[in-house]
Amino acid sequence: MSSVRGILERASLDSMIACLLDEPGPVNGTIEVSESAIENSYREFILELTHLYPGVNKDDDELFDAVIRFASVLEEIYLKIGFIVGRKLDGDLREGEEKLKNIVTAK
Repeated sequence: MSSVRGILERASLDSMIACLLDEPGPVNGTIEVSESAIENSYREFILELTHLYPGVNKDDDELFDAVIRFASVLEEIYLKIGFIVGRKLDGDLREGEEKLKNIVTAK
């Protein structure tokens, strides 16, 4: 899974602006919309799993716990990535601000 590296490589002011201007469907709007998208994705995952493996009991607590553990790891990783990306964007903004100040004071 190279998605972590890809996220860090795409972290730029340009990509942040593009994201803010054209949010992807599952994450646009309010917190409630995002929470609903997460819940729907879990249901879709379980439906797909039971379709692929008809013997799987979708009401099995152990299955639910395994999915939650997996999702929790991803959540922690993406939270850390968010902090790293935020710090990188902060640095980029400060660097751009400094360049702009130098241009203005040079005039």
